[in-house]
Amino acid sequence: MKKPDKKLDKELFNLICHKIQAGHYIFLNHAKTRLEEREILDIEVLDILEGKAGRKRQRNKAKDKYAEGRQDWNYCIEGVNLDADKIRIIISFDDDLMPIITVIRINRKGE
Repeated sequence: MKKPDKKLDKELFNLICHKIQAGHYIFLNHAKTRLEEREILDIEVLDILEGKAGRKRQRNKAKDKYAEGRQDWNYCIEGVNLDADKIRIIISFDDDLMPIITVIRINRKGE
């Protein structure tokens, strides 16, 4: 399988919003476990991914990775949750779905 081109920011953010609005996303088991362990709400993740006001969505291209044989890159999106904690989210695209691979709390406000 040929390595796919990395998506540009605008293309990536538009695709993310489209997938969420259409309900074509899934939290993988790993992400579900991390949400629970790290006390992060799924709605906070979706708000960051959609770039909702105050969520400070940005792409961390240095953390984007490609795994050989995959359909697309793993993309790193960062933002803040309702408590202003910095959150890192890793997503990809597979057929019609946007798998949410993992969610990491980078730091708590005030740390």
